[in-house]
Amino acid sequence: MKASVRSRMNLTKRSKDSSRVFMALTAVVVTTATFAKSFVPFYLVGSTPIFVASCFLGLMLVALASRNLVEQATFIVDVLALLFLLYCVIIASFLIYSLHRVPITHLFGILIFHGLFLLFGFAAARAHKAVFAVLFAGAAIYLLIIAQYAVRFGDLMQGGYLNDIFGVGILVIAITFHQNIGSMLSIAALAATGLESKKVRLAAFAALPFLFGFLFYIAARTAIAALVSSLLFLGGAALWVRSRKFALAGFAAIVVTAAVASSVFYQRALQDKDVDAVAPDAISRTIREIQDPRPLFRMQIWTRAIHRITTEPGRLPLGRGIGVFPIDEGFGAPDWLLRPAEGNKYYPHNVHLELLYETGLPGFLVFTVLTLLPLLFSLKYWDRLSSPERAAISLYVFYLASIEISGSFAYSYGFQFFFGLAAGVVASKRMELAETGKIATPPKTSPLPKLGKTSA
Repeated sequence: MKASVRSRMNLTKRSKDSSRVFMALTAVVVTTATFAKSFVPFYLVGSTPIFVASCFLGLMLVALASRNLVEQATFIVDVLALLFLLYCVIIASFLIYSLHRVPITHLFGILIFHGLFLLFGFAAARAHKAVFAVLFAGAAIYLLIIAQYAVRFGDLMQGGYLNDIFGVGILVIAITFHQNIGSMLSIAALAATGLESKKVRLAAFAALPFLFGFLFYIAARTAIAALVSSLLFLGGAALWVRSRKFALAGFAAIVVTAAVASSVFYQRALQDKDVDAVAPDAISRTIREIQDPRPLFRMQIWTRAIHRITTEPGRLPLGRGIGVFPIDEGFGAPDWLLRPAEGNKYYPHNVHLELLYETGLPGFLVFTVLTLLPLLFSLKYWDRLSSPERAAISLYVFYLASIEISGSFAYSYGFQFFFGLAAGVVASKRMELAETGKIATPPKTSPLPKLGKTSA
């Protein structure tokens, strides 16, 4: 009798271990797929085959876990409803205004790849540590390449731009990799704050000043702003559970301070006649861009987009059509990522502004509510979230901030992935609350097996 019980216990343990391994493998594959096109070493060896292979394998693994994922998805019906509504607006905007001007493959690319990476992120939420491991590996590879280049050649920056430290051979491409480096190092640091070891978490926070110094040095400005946003959210959420009044007051103070500081900096930058013409740091580059009259810098792009919106208020109810912005800019229509077009390179560099421009108020408002849902939920239950879950939310904040400064709605697959990851955290926590009777359990349409615990 005892042997029979022991045998069943061993079988259950092996089953759980196998489930954890499967979830971790799925998370590793889908996270790799997410970064396959932006991870520079993959670019050197052929990012497209890696992208296609990892996406295909990821889909197979997700399909095997579909029953558990469907059960988990029943706890985020509100998120799914808003996603459905958003993409209905996208489709309607394209069919009404863009069909005769933009290739329909652009719409297919948005629907297929957004759906794919939202699904990948949702599946990866069952194994946060595996996601973090991929981020650590990517950051470690970047650091090794940077270290060996610094030892061999010295300064990473020259003439105000990043040197060709990866040996791409095309300088106009190589100088853009500072943002790839900055983003990977930043999200790895945020992931480290979600590890169980308190010493590792403290070490991650202690390393942040050095990280900021390096990001400033290579002028990874979007990464700096996004990392600051994530850290402010982590600090604000911790304060929120202790005193909501202090948290709201702190948020208001930060917004006012940032607005005033930005205005003062902008005015001073316009008048600065002594800025170094080749200084590579983030402040010097920003001042040079503010002073530069050429039309392809971010400030000028924002100004033109806002001007068109404000001078044609009659287009606000429905927008101008998906993919129309680069046409209005004079660069032609965009297409999906694996079919490069000149129009792919040009977008408003702010997703809310892009949606307001192309879909009008409907897309803008739905997207706003959708992106706030995971943040509002996490604030409400912050004291119940584990360290890995909090880190996952901070990674989502990083990508949300990134697309508000430099992102494209059509091609920001990293954002789709980390939104899915955050939605997975929401679903997982709602499941736990339902089991304890804190919230109502959604009705089940079919008997499904229990989902294993997260953070495999």
